[in-house]
Order: sequence, then structure tokens, then C-alpha cells
Amino acid sequence: MPSIASNRKKTKSSAPRPLQCVTTRIVNESRWVHRNQLEVGMYVSELDRPWSETRFMFQGFRIESSDMLHQVQESCEYAQVAQEKVARVSSNSSARLVGASRRP
Repeated sequence: MPSIASNRKKTKSSAPRPLQCVTTRIVNESRWVHRNQLEVGMYVSELDRPWSETRFMFQGFRIESSDMLHQVQESCEYAQVAQEKVARVSSNSSARLVGASRRP
């Protein structure tokens, strides 16, 4: 006579688990940061003053060097930085978005 434990094992292994469906999306995010929080590599999309009052030619740029970082810090008090995140959306998970920052 088979034991109850062996019946449980058969029940668990005989039922196939559904395949997990994961979709990847790129989520754009922007936030205002104090000039002391700026770092090389961040994309500045807006300043707390008109662009015409700064020495920057373009509205929106990536901070590419420490010299450029110091120029941005001297030009404003707050800057809006944009960031892209790669988000995975799972169909059978309680946590719908799982993201990580994507740096170009």
C-alpha cells in the first residue's frame, strides 16, 4: 500500500506549472535634484532658470565631465534629470514591475 507522502509527490509533479510570461518595457522618469546631487553621466532636461540665462547652448544635455558638472552646479540651484529604466512586467507575479536603471 503506498504511503500518503508518495501520493503527495505524485500530485505535485504531475501538475505542470504555467510558463511565466515576461514583457520588457522602457520607462522614462524625471525628477528634480539639488545641484549637489548631480553626477557625471546624468541627463539634465531642465534647469530652475531660463536656458538663455546660462552658458549652455542646448536645452537638455548629458553631463560628460567634472568640468561640465561644476558649470551646471554654478548655473542653478535645482536641475531636472531624466532617466530611463528597463522594467520587466510578469503576468503571474504579485510584483508587477521589476526595474533597473539603464545607463547608455
